[in-house]
Amino acid sequence: MSSAPDGSTSLLSPDNCLGLNGHSRATLDGASRNWLLARLPDRVATAMAAATHWELYGTRGLLVVACGEDARRMGFSVESVRRETAAPSTPYEVLTAREAQLAATCPAAERERLITRFWVRKDAAMQAVGRGLSIAPERIEAGFSTDHGTVSVPGPCGLEVPVSVRNFAFAASYEFAVATAEPLPIAPSFAYSVT
Repeated sequence: MSSAPDGSTSLLSPDNCLGLNGHSRATLDGASRNWLLARLPDRVATAMAAATHWELYGTRGLLVVACGEDARRMGFSVESVRRETAAPSTPYEVLTAREAQLAATCPAAERERLITRFWVRKDAAMQAVGRGLSIAPERIEAGFSTDHGTVSVPGPCGLEVPVSVRNFAFAASYEFAVATAEPLPIAPSFAYSVT
């Protein structure tokens, strides 16, 4: 950010959280960092000030802060879940055929949450391997039934990169996922001497 977020009030507003999504210590200038730190709880601001690296993940009304060097090797995604009476905010197009079938059989009151849960898993997994949105989300299967599982992200040279993904519950109105790429075991298929 080239200038501090709109700081006309002394509080961090729900809209500020969304505007801070994707920023890190490196992408916020000094004035923006100071503005943000002054509006967070003391223990959060102290941890951020002491950390050499931090990243922000926000949606309307929720800001998640990941502090430390390990945050560079992780992917995070947070989204708000709309009331069942609102139009879906996460489109079905991000789902695999299997995930779409699971969502279709889910009661209408839970459908948006399930679709959003699948989406944040995919988004976090793609971030963890540095692919961002360069892959069509419908190519990634993230429809496991528990709060954690492994997602395979298409990687370079046709390799699948296994990513460990876990969902965390902050409040009923949000879905949040954290992902870490698992060590990729690569072994040669053939080895021969040319001497």
